[in-house]
Amino acid sequence: MFTGSPEVSKKRKMKALMVLDLHRQGYSSRQIVKEAHVSLREVTKYIQAFSNKRKSPSTTSIHDEIVIEYRVNLLRSEVRDLEIQIDNLKDELEDLRARKYNVLHQLRVKQSELDVVQRNLEYERFSKEIFKDIFTEGR
Repeated sequence: MFTGSPEVSKKRKMKALMVLDLHRQGYSSRQIVKEAHVSLREVTKYIQAFSNKRKSPSTTSIHDEIVIEYRVNLLRSEVRDLEIQIDNLKDELEDLRARKYNVLHQLRVKQSELDVVQRNLEYERFSKEIFKDIFTEGR
């Protein structure tokens, strides 16, 4: 059933295992075609080959081990992907914290500038009132 180069053979084997796994889960042949991205002919071929082999208990247990290994490898890759996502989210969180710190710093700087402008305006207003009082008293 699996012929050709080792790489192609491995891909076919993985597809066959995926087809058989989906078949065991109760997927219809058409659903398996969509999920596994194989032809209906291949699905039928893999299921028939599996059904013929199931007659022998030793073959079934070996096949069960292969399916379990397939699932474990799939879960391992999912775990690796999730770990990468976690690392990316941690990096993004640190970046957001740094940006928040920078924004807060800029806000404090702007508040200080605003306080200086406000004091200058108050001083100017006070100065104008004093000059006005001095100028009106002098007349």
